[in-house]
Amino acid sequence: MHMFDKFRLTPAKYQRITYLSVLLLSLIIVTGAAVRLTGSGLGCSDWPTCEDDQLVAEIDDLHAMVEFVNRVITGIVSLAVILAVLGSIFREPRRKDLTWWSLGLVAGVIIQILVGALVVREHLPPSLVITHFLISMVLVWNAVELHHRAKFSASALPQPIRTPLRSLSSLLVLLGSGVLVTGTLVTGSGPHSGAETTQTKEALENLQEGAPRLDSESFEVKRLPFDVPDVARIHAITMIVFLVVMTYVVFRISQSAKTKYVFSQAQNLLTVTVLQGAIGYTQYFTDVPALLVGFHIAGAVAVWIMTLRLYLAFRLPIEPNTKQLTT
Repeated sequence: MHMFDKFRLTPAKYQRITYLSVLLLSLIIVTGAAVRLTGSGLGCSDWPTCEDDQLVAEIDDLHAMVEFVNRVITGIVSLAVILAVLGSIFREPRRKDLTWWSLGLVAGVIIQILVGALVVREHLPPSLVITHFLISMVLVWNAVELHHRAKFSASALPQPIRTPLRSLSSLLVLLGSGVLVTGTLVTGSGPHSGAETTQTKEALENLQEGAPRLDSESFEVKRLPFDVPDVARIHAITMIVFLVVMTYVVFRISQSAKTKYVFSQAQNLLTVTVLQGAIGYTQYFTDVPALLVGFHIAGAVAVWIMTLRLYLAFRLPIEPNTKQLTT
C-alpha cells in the first residue's frame, strides 16, 4: 500500500473543494466592495502589517477592522486554492487539466495579493483598484471552469454541442466582460473612493514623516476623470445589449434545447440579469447609496458566474449519457 493512498480523493470530494474555491473567490469580491464602500481602503495604511509593527487591527477601529477582515479572508482564499492544487494531485483518477487549472488559481491569487499591496501602498489609485477588481473576475472564471471540469469523473471530456447557440454563449462572455469593465469605470468615477479624507491624510503623513508639508489636495483619493452620467450611460447600453442577446438565447434554447441543464442555466442567467439591471437603475436614480452599490457588485459576480456556466454548458456539456458527477 502506497504511503499516500489514505489521502486519495474521490472525484465527488474534489468537486466540493472546487466549489468552495468558487464561493470564497466570490466572497472576497464582496468583502473587497465592503472595504471600498465603507471608506476603509486605508483602514490599514501598511502592508502586510496593518499599522507599522501592528499585524492585527484595533477592535474599536471600524475601518481598520473591515480592511483587516478582508485580508484574513484573502488568506483563507489562498489556503483554498492550495487545497485545490493538492486535491488535483491526490484525486483518483488524476487529471492533468485539473492540476493546470488549479495552478492558475494559485498564480492569480499571488498576483492579486501583490496588486492589493500596491493599491494600499499607492493610496488607492483608481487604475490599480480597477485592475484589482478585474483580476478577481478572471480568477472567478478560472474557478468556475475548474469546478465545471471537476464534474466529470472520466479522463475524456465531452465534445462541445454543435449549434450556433454555442457561438452566442461566447458572445455573452465577451459582452459580459464589457459590462464589467464599463461598470468599474462608473465606480472609479463616482463618489465611493474607498477611503475617507482623514484616513488619506493620516496615511500620507505617516508615510512621509519628516517630509515637506503636504497640501490639502494630496489628502483626496484620486478619481477617474470621467463624467459619471456619461460613463453610466455607456454602462447601461452594454447591459441592455447583453440583456437583449441573453433573451434571444433563452428563447432559442427553449425551442431547441439539447438538455434540461442548458435551459436551466439560461433561465438562471436571465433572472439574475434582470434583477441586476433593476438594482443598477435604482442606485443611479437614488444617488448611488453604498448599500445598493454593494448589492450591485454582488449581482455582478452572480451574473458573471451564470454567464460562464451557460458558456461551459455548451462547450463541455453535461448530458445524460455522459459519465459525470451530480452537483
